[in-house]
Amino acid sequence: MPAAKAPRLTGLKKLEGKPVELLLRGQDTGDDPMLILRCTTEGFELRDVINMLASSELYQRGDLVKRITGRSVRTVRRLLKEGTSVRLDTPQSIIAYQYAAALELATEVFARQAKAESWLQQSATYFYGHVPLDLVGHALGFRMVEEYLNQIKYGVYQ
Repeated sequence: MPAAKAPRLTGLKKLEGKPVELLLRGQDTGDDPMLILRCTTEGFELRDVINMLASSELYQRGDLVKRITGRSVRTVRRLLKEGTSVRLDTPQSIIAYQYAAALELATEVFARQAKAESWLQQSATYFYGHVPLDLVGHALGFRMVEEYLNQIKYGVYQ
């Protein structure tokens, strides 16, 4: 029996821009963690999260939508169609930020988003065979992915 395909957020126009900037509506963080803290505490608008997801073919997967919002693709589509203003709660917003930051850093490290997306979905020996994308939704997993990408970026290996 063939495996069921994960639902996707189809019909989204691919948006250009950095994932974190799309999530923050163009606000420059200026390396200010307090801005990120404030924004995640207030909660991101669902529309901004969808815009961030639309910047990446990989991120338009239905399972990622559910990982971030806790809602099915069908429910998210309905909410978007209704035009209802929906704000994510703090934990959901933190997870959305982690996915945006991971993609942005991986793109910076690998110089192309397609290469970054490929790396994010392949199991890695450094993570004991785990897939980086699966780790990003957990605070400690995100930190591990971020640290590893920074090691690659700066050429620091232990």
